[in-house]
Amino acid sequence: MRSRNATEVLRLNLPVIIYGGTITADPDTGDHSDLRLLDQRVVEATLSHCAQHSSAEPILLTFEDGRDWVRWQPGRMTAGVQAFLNARPGDPRLRPITRDDPVNTTAVFYVAILADNQTLTTLRTALRPWLMGAAHFLSIDPGTPGLDWFEFHNSEGTKAKAIQRLMTQVGAERLVVFGDNHNDLPMFEIADEAYAVRNAVPAVKDAATSVIGRNDDDAVARWIADDR
Repeated sequence: MRSRNATEVLRLNLPVIIYGGTITADPDTGDHSDLRLLDQRVVEATLSHCAQHSSAEPILLTFEDGRDWVRWQPGRMTAGVQAFLNARPGDPRLRPITRDDPVNTTAVFYVAILADNQTLTTLRTALRPWLMGAAHFLSIDPGTPGLDWFEFHNSEGTKAKAIQRLMTQVGAERLVVFGDNHNDLPMFEIADEAYAVRNAVPAVKDAATSVIGRNDDDAVARWIADDR
């Protein structure tokens, strides 16, 4: 929903890559042409380990009943879950997990956990045996001060791999990308040109071809409009 709102004024004629690369979808209908689900064992291990931490609870993004949903346990309303929900008032994807509407752990394609860095670091170490076949990132988001983000999904569902599949599909020969956080680094590695916004994390700036303006100043849109 958030990506659709941000791009609604654009005339897109190519599939869009969303949710960190786990879904490639039609920009008009939202129908997916590529969906990479997370191993059920990773999801179940995550729920089990988070139950041992009072401040860590996962947000589960699922594909159920023909569409994507945001699932969470209302009885485990951590500061991270609250911050995530507060940023999405009225989002039609919101679907709490209840006794009558349990989550399908085979339908999860993305997991996000917001908590303090120490808790997330401990949790990441505990989950490492299950994350061997998954892509996972621990990063800082200025929008949630004091709460870092631990995100993981299918290893074939990264931005880089989704882009490579799309480039093959459309016959593209050149790739220009923009990014600001750690989960952008894999696509920076495969790009012909990679631009970091000014408020990107240091690792992304170090990997960039160049640094442009801030993302909250429409730097990417301005670069595209002015340069190419």
